[in-house]
Amino acid sequence: MTVRPARRVPWPLIVLVALASGCATESETEPAAEASAPMAASSTPDIAGRVDEFTSWIEVDLDAIGANLEALRQHTGVEVMPVVKNNAYGHGLVPIVRYLAGQGVERVFVANVQEALELRQAGIDLNIVNMGPLFTDGQHMRTVELGITQVVFDDGVVQRLSDAASAVGQDASVFVKVDTGLRRVGVFHDQAADFIERAASLPGIAIEGIFSTFMQTPEEDRAMLARLLAVETDVRARGIDPGLRSMASTDAILHFPESHLDLVRPGMSLYGIYPEEKDLDAGVTLTPALSLKARIELVKWVDEGDSVTYWGRFIAPRRMMIATVHAGFYDGVPRELANVGSVFYAGEFRDIIGSVSLNHVVVDVTGTDASPGDTVEVIGHAGPNAVSAIAETANWMVYSLLNHLNPQTPRVYYQGGEPAALLEP
Repeated sequence: MTVRPARRVPWPLIVLVALASGCATESETEPAAEASAPMAASSTPDIAGRVDEFTSWIEVDLDAIGANLEALRQHTGVEVMPVVKNNAYGHGLVPIVRYLAGQGVERVFVANVQEALELRQAGIDLNIVNMGPLFTDGQHMRTVELGITQVVFDDGVVQRLSDAASAVGQDASVFVKVDTGLRRVGVFHDQAADFIERAASLPGIAIEGIFSTFMQTPEEDRAMLARLLAVETDVRARGIDPGLRSMASTDAILHFPESHLDLVRPGMSLYGIYPEEKDLDAGVTLTPALSLKARIELVKWVDEGDSVTYWGRFIAPRRMMIATVHAGFYDGVPRELANVGSVFYAGEFRDIIGSVSLNHVVVDVTGTDASPGDTVEVIGHAGPNAVSAIAETANWMVYSLLNHLNPQTPRVYYQGGEPAALLEP
């Protein structure tokens, strides 16, 4: 991989510099010296002190992500390219990728060029594979200049990357997306070898690999794998090295070992989430990394017959102590948890009563000493408020729950049980 010069770290992310080296603080690094005034005023932020001021926040256990990464490496025996799209599935794009780089990850997969640029702007120098489209000459030029590997399946895009490579004076790395039957994006498999041959003949185009995406239907998936391997055979017969071969994301990683090939692309599994119940028996131990916490804003008593929240969604069956918790569907709490969800507080799971509002849920805290400022675990690692349990209760996909977490909610990163970094909006 081409060595690139260090880039300036934008000030909101400066507290995360310690993750890059594992030991340096922001005051010991060159980027911090360039930090803008708002951050320079607090060169050694007190993370715990900042958390004391939050109404809601997300906690991410980096050790759990490291353990999941190692479990996936052991299970597959091939290179792992984490999928970090959509803010790393809600976990925070830059801090997660910075941590993964320190764990020996060589490349990551992003959804669009904006995510790729965000990583480069944060000074992260590992290989970034961008699966999103490019539309302008400027995008093609920046992609080449910054050493971003572009997913391609269109002759026009490859030609523009070749032109940009000639102008910049360095190769444009590409990953060819082959449509083996999903019919979403990609060059169709029976045309792929010709496309790859044309791409390889253009000046400045370096083919890094070929990949496809399964349908997640076992019989069809086997046919799709055979189609990708047929493309590889055809390309090699033409004297062209197709590079790395990749088919498997989480489902195939867990259930289809023949598809692991050279490179696997875990998404939710990296973050400790089993997408489906069948995955629990796949022989891979995963540890959830994320939790959502919030503070109690107000505690009050309501009498039997009193209505609670919008539309009187809950009628108190008895005199009850209730707490208003400052987290709602703004933070990603499904509205479908009204009257059926639960949170963890005071050592047990407590019912959500009434509707889920933009910024609030109301919880039954009868029999506790609840008071404003107390912490409530809205999303946890096990039990009724675990990601999978919440998704089932709300009739959501697990995938949807993670991808609806608000990127503006502060995120606190832990290593060894201690806060190691903070990401604020």
